[in-house]
Amino acid sequence: MSQVTCVVCGSQQLRLYLDDRTENFDSASFGSSRKAISHGRIMRCTQCGFGFRQERSTEREMAELYRRMDPRVYEAEAAGRARTAARHLRIVQRHQPPGRILDVGCASGLFLKLAAGAGWAVEGIEPSETLHRTAAAALAGVGQVHCGTLEESGLAPGSFDAITIWDVLEHVPDPNGFLARCRSLLRPEGRLYANVPNIDSKEARLLGKRWPLLLAEHLNYFNRSSLTICGQKAGLEWLSFGQRPSWFSTGYIMYRLAQHKIPGSSFGSRLARGRLGKIAIPINLGEICAVGRRCS
Repeated sequence: MSQVTCVVCGSQQLRLYLDDRTENFDSASFGSSRKAISHGRIMRCTQCGFGFRQERSTEREMAELYRRMDPRVYEAEAAGRARTAARHLRIVQRHQPPGRILDVGCASGLFLKLAAGAGWAVEGIEPSETLHRTAAAALAGVGQVHCGTLEESGLAPGSFDAITIWDVLEHVPDPNGFLARCRSLLRPEGRLYANVPNIDSKEARLLGKRWPLLLAEHLNYFNRSSLTICGQKAGLEWLSFGQRPSWFSTGYIMYRLAQHKIPGSSFGSRLARGRLGKIAIPINLGEICAVGRRCS
């Protein structure tokens, strides 16, 4: 354990947070269509509070897993995700007027389509081949979508007024380096918008090992301290921290809770079949929604 270091601050002062020895690390255990949850061994840094999965794939390995994941359950939640995307756009527009925006991990392109309709010049990156095709079709004639990772995109430095990484930073092996790459793509005073799991949230503390954001594909779990350090090392200044709800159908919520074996969720899943299961509601999962800017 002494040889393991915190990937944010570099400290070797760590403690075991959670340990799941039945872990799987393949495409079948990724994404909303997974059949079972296995988060692996999670360590916490006693210096900055950062939580991280000890077994860490490379960016190439993670991208390959995402290319092969099954997105059917994810795509079935399009109505709720569109409402979440609309909230994301309102967050962005509170901080700056329309310009050129990049959405990293753009999925099926819902956010970018809304942004384009609001006057933004849009571009996206998505590693899942299936979701990339959906996004490219949705943005045909409006914006470009790259299939692959941020590093593979070949985008020019200083190209964007805004970059969004909604639910992305928890998936990358090197969060410091990833944020530094995002910073390089921003124009002076450009804004970065991020949403990440908050390991110190009341939801994480209350639910413990059943916290729905404990997932095989989540390599990183932040709190305000570790996210601040990560941003500083990348040349970013965080302007605000908050929390935003996500919209999901009641059927999907029960499905996810059942994956984590939350008591009563199996019964709730049966009740949520049919019309009742299609009702979309906002819920807080225990995340940090942060707005930052490029430091000169």
